Formats: sequence, C-alpha cells, structure tokens
Amino acid sequence: MAADPYGALFMLFKMDMGPMGLYRIFAAGGPPVGGIMTRMADSPGSFWLYYFNVEAIDAAAARVAAAGGRIVMGPQEVPGGSWIAQGLDPQGALFALVAPVRG
Repeated sequence: MAADPYGALFMLFKMDMGPMGLYRIFAAGGPPVGGIMTRMADSPGSFWLYYFNVEAIDAAAARVAAAGGRIVMGPQEVPGGSWIAQGLDPQGALFALVAPVRG
C-alpha cells in the first residue's frame, strides 16, 4: 500500500472510516499534517487534497459561495467529531475545509 513508506518516515495512526476503509493520519513531530486513504472507486485518479482549517464549517462554506466557489461534498461529520466539506474555487480547483464545529 502507498501508506507504508510514509509510515516509516512519519508517525502514523489509523482511523476506521467504516465502509470507506482506514484513514491513515501522519505527523512530523507535532500535530497531524496529512492523511492517506484508499482511492474511492468513482475517483478519476489518486491525488492530494488540501484541507484548510476553519473555525466553523457552515460559515466557511457560505464564504466559499460568496466568493464564487461552490461546495461539492458535505458538510459532513467525520469520526472524531470534526466537520469537513469539499469545494471548488471559481477556477475549478478542488480543496477541502475542516472545522471542529458545524456552525
């Protein structure tokens, strides 16, 4: 699996995402800096998805729309209690948001 080389370089722990499989989270001597999961069947290919930390997911999603982007997935709660959403910026670039609360 692609996660194996990362586990040797970085602290790696696993989060069970149910039917989506394991989400392997890694850090480099501090807070988590990334995660790896098995590519979903409907995904066109493997890629890195950049997450931006925000205070509240709904407020951040509203700012995305106000700036000409759009939310294409979520918001949804993930194991551990965080909230995520994926969006497209006005030029079509994919990004994600993560927040500790829904509001």
